This record gives sequence, C-alpha cells and structure tokens, in this order.
Amino acid sequence: MNVFRNMLHMACRFKTATVLNFLGLTVAFAACYLFLTQVAYNHSYNKGLTNYQQLYRVEVPAMFDHSKWQSNVNRFLADELAKLPQVEGMALLQCWQNDSRFTKDGTEFTFKSCKVSNDALKTMAPRLLDGKLGWKDGDQKGLIIPASVAVKYFGTTQVAGRCMWNDKDSIVVRGVYEDFPDNSIIDNYVYGCMGDENEGNFQNYNYNCYLRLREQMDTEKAKQQILTPLVENMHQMYIEHGVEDQWDEGKTKESLNLRLQPITETWFAGVDPEHDRGNKAVDWILQLSCLLVLIIAAINFLNFTLAESPMRIKSINTRRVLGSPVSSLRLVVVAESVCTSLLAFLLAVIVSYLLSQWPFISELTVGSSALGDHPLLLVCLCLAAIVVGIVAGVYPAFYATSFQPALVLKGSFGLTPKGRQLRTLLLCLQFLITSVMVVYIGILYLQSYYIFNSDYGYDKDEILYADTWELLDKQDALRSELMQQTGVVDVAYSQFSLGTGDRYMAWGRGDKNHQVQFTVLPVDWHYLHTMGIQVIEGHDFMEHDGDCYIINEAARKKWDWVEIDKKLLDDDLTVIGVCQNVRFASTRVDNNDTPMAFIVYGETYLSRGWTNNLGVMNVRVAAGTDKVQMRRKIKDICMKLGAPHEPDVRFLNQTLESTYQEEFRFIRQVMVFSFICLVITLIGVFCMTMFETEYRRKEIGIRKVMGSSTSQILVMLSRRYVWLLVGSFVMAAPLAWYIGTQWLQGFAERTPVYWWLFPLAFLAVGVVTLATIIIQSWRTANENPVNSIKTE
Repeated sequence: MNVFRNMLHMACRFKTATVLNFLGLTVAFAACYLFLTQVAYNHSYNKGLTNYQQLYRVEVPAMFDHSKWQSNVNRFLADELAKLPQVEGMALLQCWQNDSRFTKDGTEFTFKSCKVSNDALKTMAPRLLDGKLGWKDGDQKGLIIPASVAVKYFGTTQVAGRCMWNDKDSIVVRGVYEDFPDNSIIDNYVYGCMGDENEGNFQNYNYNCYLRLREQMDTEKAKQQILTPLVENMHQMYIEHGVEDQWDEGKTKESLNLRLQPITETWFAGVDPEHDRGNKAVDWILQLSCLLVLIIAAINFLNFTLAESPMRIKSINTRRVLGSPVSSLRLVVVAESVCTSLLAFLLAVIVSYLLSQWPFISELTVGSSALGDHPLLLVCLCLAAIVVGIVAGVYPAFYATSFQPALVLKGSFGLTPKGRQLRTLLLCLQFLITSVMVVYIGILYLQSYYIFNSDYGYDKDEILYADTWELLDKQDALRSELMQQTGVVDVAYSQFSLGTGDRYMAWGRGDKNHQVQFTVLPVDWHYLHTMGIQVIEGHDFMEHDGDCYIINEAARKKWDWVEIDKKLLDDDLTVIGVCQNVRFASTRVDNNDTPMAFIVYGETYLSRGWTNNLGVMNVRVAAGTDKVQMRRKIKDICMKLGAPHEPDVRFLNQTLESTYQEEFRFIRQVMVFSFICLVITLIGVFCMTMFETEYRRKEIGIRKVMGSSTSQILVMLSRRYVWLLVGSFVMAAPLAWYIGTQWLQGFAERTPVYWWLFPLAFLAVGVVTLATIIIQSWRTANENPVNSIKTE
C-alpha cells in the first residue's frame, strides 16, 4: 500500500479538515521552537564564560532586609577576599555604567563604559585579541575594549597602543578582548581602571564582586574557609589601629556574612535586578506552555485520525480480504500519521527560519532564534513530531482492523461508544488547557493595567522627564526658559526618575541609640510641588533649605523617635517634613513599607565633596497641554542653551515599558500561546463538528422531515459542546487562578484577581467555540433532507 497515495486520497476527500489539522501541527511546532530557544537561553546563562564552574558572585545580606541578599558589596571586603589562598582571581566592577562619547574623523560614537579592578578582566578570562587584559599598580591608564567596539571605531581589532578621542583628551587603548557571549552577566563595555577608588572603605556598597576559585568546590565549605582568615585580618586591623578593646568577634562575623553564588545560577537568583532577570516560575510556565501547545496539537491530530477511521474501515478490510497481513495494514496507518507529522515539522522549521528574520521575534523572546544555534533543540522537536505521529496513528490503526472483514463489508460503521468517549475526553482536555490560558492571560493583563493606571502618589501623567546631565551648569537658565512656555506649571531637578527601578541610592546611619537604613532620593526644592507629592506633616522644601530630609510615611511609622525640625540622628540632617508614601520604586518593591527620604543638599554635603548630580529634569505641564509639542519645545530649548546632543524627553509610561520589559515580554508570550491554543482547539472543534454532521446526515434529514427547524438542529448539535465547555471551565478556573497568583507573587504591589474575570473568560471561549460550531453545521442544517436521506 502506498503511504503517500493514501495520504493524498484522504487529503483530497477532506480538504478543509486536512489543511486545518496540518496548519495546527505546523503552528504548534514553530511556536515551541521559538519559545524553547528562550528556555535554552535561560539555562545556558553564563555557561559561555571560560571555566565558568569556578566563577562565583559574592553576595551579602540586603541592607533593608537581612533575610535577603544583595550583590552590591564594598571594596574592602572584595580586596580582602582577593588575598585568600582559595581565590585565583577577583573581579570588582562598578555597579553602574556610563555613556562615553568618542569622536573620530568628525563622527561621534557612544559606548557604554565602566571602571573595574586591575585584574577584573583576567578573572573573567575572555580571549585576548591584542595588547594586555589588565592593569598594574602605578600603570593604570588606558582602556580595554571589546572587539565589537574596536571594529566599529577603528575598523580592526589590532589597535593596542592607538588612541580614542573623547571631548577632552585622547585615551590609549591598552587591549582588545573577544566579546563576551550575549547571555552572560559581564557586558561588552569599554573598561577603565578604578585605581584606588574607595580602597579600605567599609560603607560604600557600589560594586559587584566575582571570584574565580582555584577549584570547583562546595560553596558552604568555601564560605567557611574564607570567613576564618577574613575575621583574623579584621582583628589584626583593630590591633594595628590601637582599638582592640572594641573588638567583637561575634558582631564581626555577622557583618562579614556572605554567600558565594555560582555564576550559572545568577539568572534565576533575583538578587541583582539589572542582571538577574530570570524567573523560575516564568521559565516553568514557558516550558509547560510549549508542552500544552504540543499536546493540544497532538489531540487534534488524534481526533482527526479517529474521525477518519470509520470512513477508511471498508478499504482497509478489503485489503485484509485480499491477503494483506493485519500488522502491515496497521503499520501503514501509523506511517501515514508519522509522515504527516514530520511534514508539518519540516514546514515549521521553514516558518521558524522566516520568523527569526522578523524584528518582532527579537522583542518576543530573549536570545538567538537562529536555526544554526539550536541543533539539539531541532533534533528533540523532530523526535517529538515522530512521537506525535505514532500516538495519533496507533489507536485508529488498531480500531480499523479490530472487526471481522465480512461484517465490515456489509455495514456502515461510525465510531464505537468507547471511541466517542475517547474523542470527547480529548476535546475536554483541549477546552481545559485553552480555558486555563485565557484566564491566565486575563490575570496578567490585570497586573499590566495596574502598573500603568494605579495610584503612584504623584501626578505621573502630567510630568515629562528629560536627561540634562550635559547642562548641569545651566539648569537655572533652562528652568527660566521653560517657565516662560505656555502650559508649563513648574520645573524641578532630581538625581533619579521615580517609579522606574528597583535600586536607588541607599544609606545606612546610626548613633548610640538608633540604627536606620533607607533609600535616599536627592532633589531640588521645587521637586515635591512639581510632582504633586503631598506633605502631610511639617512643611515642604523652601528655596533656601539645605542639608535636610522629607521622609515618607513608612519611615515615620518605623522611626517613632523622629521629631519635625530636629535631626534624624546625632550628627545627621534635619527632618523638616513627612510626605505621603509614593511609588518611588517599581511594583516589585513594597513602596508602602520601605523607608525613603527626599534630600536637598546643602553646605554640609557639598563641603564633603558631594556635587550637584541632579541630572533628571521633571517638567509639570497643565492639563490639556499638547505634550508632543511640549516635548519638541523642551528639546529645542536644551539645544539652544548649548546641549551637545538632543536630550531624551519622555513620559513615565514610556519609561515603565523599559522597567517592566521582562514582564511585558512574558505577557506577550502568554498571549501568543493562548491565541495558538484557542485556534488549535477551534480547529479541533471544527473538524469534529464536520465529521459528526457527516455521520448524522440521515438523522438530521429525518428530523427536518419531521418538522425540526434549522435553529433546533443547530441547538441539538451545539448542546453537547456547551456542556463539555462548562465542565472543562469549572476545572480550569481554580488551576488558572493558582498559576496566576503564583506569578503575581513576584510583585510586592499587585492587582487583586476580580471575580468577573472568570465569567468573562468563559464567555469569550464559549462565544468563539459556538460560532465555530454554528458556521460548520449551518450547511448541513439547511441542506434539503431528500438529499441526505437518499444518499443513505
């Protein structure tokens, strides 16, 4: 028996059902490939680094909650760790980066830059392409650049000893390294040496520290081996400074508590908000979604082959009468299913290749989706296609050959009761999965709406933000020019933008009576009025205020000793007011329980070397003002005052899209999966309805003769599916609620799950399903009953 001839015959007989089923399989395989590339990215993070098994990130107890960890450490700790015999190398990197501008032949280039310790790059061990990979004490000039920067700026990688020109001077290139992999914690920046910056400083937690141990070892064992000499070194320092009487070994051990996090586990660690962007729950849901899409497609395929079986049973048993062995007939049926599944997989590979060239895919997934980068994944999906084909073919093959040939050749066969039950069960499973996905996307959408529309504690929709770091010396003139524009209410400057990050400047303070830790946001005296933040106790900043705080309600609640117009602590700044809680960080942080203070610098801090670094301009505009035109005006005024580059002027919602990039990407992914699940399920419903109406044509014709209307026929055909959908949704709702609330746990501030979401999701799935059934059944329900009875 010719397998491909049989496939072609059945495809010609049931064109619509065959095409829809084939497309369902193709879409499922293509979607699984594209999203599993992100799963592969998640689980290969940092594994492209040289001898990654020996690399660890140093973490210490978080400043605001000692039960959690942070990746920011001080330089003293890092330098002490570098001296230990177990440590082969130590990399210390500033935890922030800068935009550095260079020029060459009149062309301007902007590269990300960062300062690091002498041997930081040697520790991370990229391949050296030219020059040197580190610095030495007394020889700390020059830059070490990645190959991508070297090629962009010079046109070649062999550039050690040549110079890059910034606005003020030329800087020699010390070395060129091969770019780090994209999915690694180390970025391809232009690196300079930090020199003696903050050497011996216990209090400045502005660095990320990585250790390369001499051998892969148990992290707890390594921690104990490291802690003992570290405490001894600290004790020796107390002796050398003549303060041994103040030595407390217990407190010292507690303060030096640290954790060595294997660098391969940092993606899911959730410690560093900039780099630890993985989420185990999201990763698990992504894998589960891929599996569910494959299951739904496989169920469709199985239902299709089951529905075909009664129409093929005579031809198969005719071949039995003619001498074909049963095993051969069964093998052919299974082979047809496997071939169909493999053809769908091959088409999916082509579709995946085309989609990988589409820019939208780079926004939908993280990492490369190129076919050449994932040969193992393609092999696994090919094997999955074979398994789907076998599963879809085995039961129909055994069913079609389970009757006596003589009995089959005399009669007309529909599916047995057990076969119908199996098809019904499989359809219920499809409804269950689809309902879960639709409710789940509803919960995700509620959180997305909450992020953009909940109360931030200030008038975010009336504020425009602009980076004015290049105009720090002209801020008064800039404010004066803007205040003359119609529609501008007020202008203020700050160091940060509110509500757009998880990590801001944090201070720890203490005296003999109290210890406090809080987030500090430097601003000017216009700021609270500009943002619309209410002061509920004390008074707002005034023009000549300096070296003073306005704390939030959370701080006021925790610091019950605070008095207005008095110092927060001995030898600290004065608290002049209390403001309402505002969402100063993202919703991942509990803004209502975290102490925070706005600060206006004065002579005390400026005399200590602190500078005016209020580079974010906040412009409040009146309601009804054309904000697009105002953005243009702000840019023009900045350029008029001498800004060398056009500033980035934006709304808060634009910044929020960047802040929650990973969450919104995941929401888009789930939307795609939900849509695919719904479409494939509808394909299954369409095909089942088509075959069912084919089986029941005579019954429908007789009912028409007996007086049944078209609407009554449609109700009869739809009723069964409605009950199946109701039962499936009842089981799906609690499962979707559980999965959704688990995802919401990643947000300290989150939306409630409203009751109306569930009937709305049911209505959406139900309407689309019933529409599919009615569209497919309409022709049969309106057919002349004489034709259907005559053909029977």
